[in-house]
Amino acid sequence: MPIRRLTEPVTLKIAAGEVIDRPASVVKELVENAIDAGSERIDVILREGGTSLVVVRDDGEGMLGEELGLAFERYATSKIQTEEDLFSIETLGFRGEALASIAAVSRIRITSCPRDGDGAHSLEVSGGDSGGIAPASRAGGTTIEVRDLFFNVPARARFLGSPRTEFMHANRVVQRLALLSPTIGWTVTHDDREVFSAPAVGSLHDRLAQIYGTDVANGMIPIEAERGGVTVRGFISRPDLRRGNRRDQSLIVNGRFVSDRGLSFVLSSAYRGILRPGSYPIAVIHVDLPHDRVDVNVHPRKEEIRFSDSRQVQDTVAAALQKALSSQQVVAPLAPGRTTAGTGTSEPRAPYAEKTEALSFDLPREIRLSGRLRDAEKVRVTGDRRVVGQLHATYLLVETPEGLEIVDQHVAHERILYEGLRGEWSAEGIVRQIFLIPARVEVPFETASVLTGRREELERVGIILDEFGGGTFLIREYPRALADEQTKRGFQEVIEALVEALDSEGDLEEPLFDRLLSELACGAAIKAGDPIPLAEAQALVEQLTALENPYFCPHGRPIIFSFARDELDRRFQRR
Repeated sequence: MPIRRLTEPVTLKIAAGEVIDRPASVVKELVENAIDAGSERIDVILREGGTSLVVVRDDGEGMLGEELGLAFERYATSKIQTEEDLFSIETLGFRGEALASIAAVSRIRITSCPRDGDGAHSLEVSGGDSGGIAPASRAGGTTIEVRDLFFNVPARARFLGSPRTEFMHANRVVQRLALLSPTIGWTVTHDDREVFSAPAVGSLHDRLAQIYGTDVANGMIPIEAERGGVTVRGFISRPDLRRGNRRDQSLIVNGRFVSDRGLSFVLSSAYRGILRPGSYPIAVIHVDLPHDRVDVNVHPRKEEIRFSDSRQVQDTVAAALQKALSSQQVVAPLAPGRTTAGTGTSEPRAPYAEKTEALSFDLPREIRLSGRLRDAEKVRVTGDRRVVGQLHATYLLVETPEGLEIVDQHVAHERILYEGLRGEWSAEGIVRQIFLIPARVEVPFETASVLTGRREELERVGIILDEFGGGTFLIREYPRALADEQTKRGFQEVIEALVEALDSEGDLEEPLFDRLLSELACGAAIKAGDPIPLAEAQALVEQLTALENPYFCPHGRPIIFSFARDELDRRFQRR
């Protein structure tokens, strides 16, 4: 086949495929242009998740009428002028590809007016074909309307998700970009309903409160470090405030969101040994360094970067994280109204300084009255297993006729609770307890939308909640078997885990409810580091061994490891 030069429409669609793959990509490119234009307010309007309409309206510096046509040509930009500018990029956009790519696969209309009020003009482009520039009416700034995305690329349109899925991606983009500039006010409207509003504020902490809620914002630790021209600032979460994925980790280099495996590794390494596997911190980390020491011209989406000295950047971030995680702020404050013993003050306690309250099991009367009994000989053993101690407040040491078993108390209790919930759910439904004072949780908008849309599933597993507005929910009823213990631990983490399950398991009933029940059991189970009385440990082991499967928790983690008596004798050279 002979070599031929591709036509311009084909090259535009190829270029668009690198930059625009869903409505969220359109939102990202248009909002970044609005930020670069010095906007103080940005409004985003979506319909059907952005597949039928995306509107971005700003009050930035605007454009002259004669510039509108040039704005849709590839590699036309006001951000850079010379080759040297590529090595000192200070704006979010600079490649001059976004508008041309969007226009190639949609019907787009731009209306813009310079801030000096020199008259507004508009231009329409459909599938890359441009119309004429016409007078229009609007105040200073720019409005861009994108309709019928991928109308001329049906193969790409078939890969889009549902309107709800596409909206979640687009809304997440807006909220991430809102973290860049707290001084910019934001709104997001979806299908004629305002779903996100963040007025301009004076600090990143205030913006965190707008996006994640005040409880989360107050659980964040500030970070700060400076080495060799590299400055690190931002916030990371305390270990008791965590997520089930990395979605709420934002890495920002010179005001630009980036995806950098090295920095992600530094963040996860800082929490190693602090968070259990599968848990992730919330983080907003700003890294600033001279622009000529970072290359952002690596990929059309501008999220991949290269540092001239990545080791120095990583070391500075690591220093900031280590300093924050070793400070007193990492300790969760005492519950409101409680004071440190003997001081009359509300100073934070040291980690593990206070033993947890005894957990409640169905124990024989003489055991329940024994309190924090530690003498194994006084514990009534009804089976052939005897708990002889607790190791590191996490593992139970169990004597058996065959040797020694080590039981993970958390996953053991989780299995017991899960089996109980599963039995109730399969029989007549989970028995609920009504809270006289509802428990309050604050969640980000996308989490709130999942809770609102999946209330029926939550009710099936015993949770009744009301939306209070602004991302706040009141939990009015909860599974009775878990309510007391979950109240002690709080509901924030378990609600986030439930939302993650609802958002990823689809509509297949059995796997979905199985995971929801396992998350509920995990949230209420005894935690690693919880000292428990020997009597209650004995009851826990006996309930565990009565189950059909006492060896793995609902998440697949092992519960018991065994050491045979013959092996112990051999190790100690008794045979």
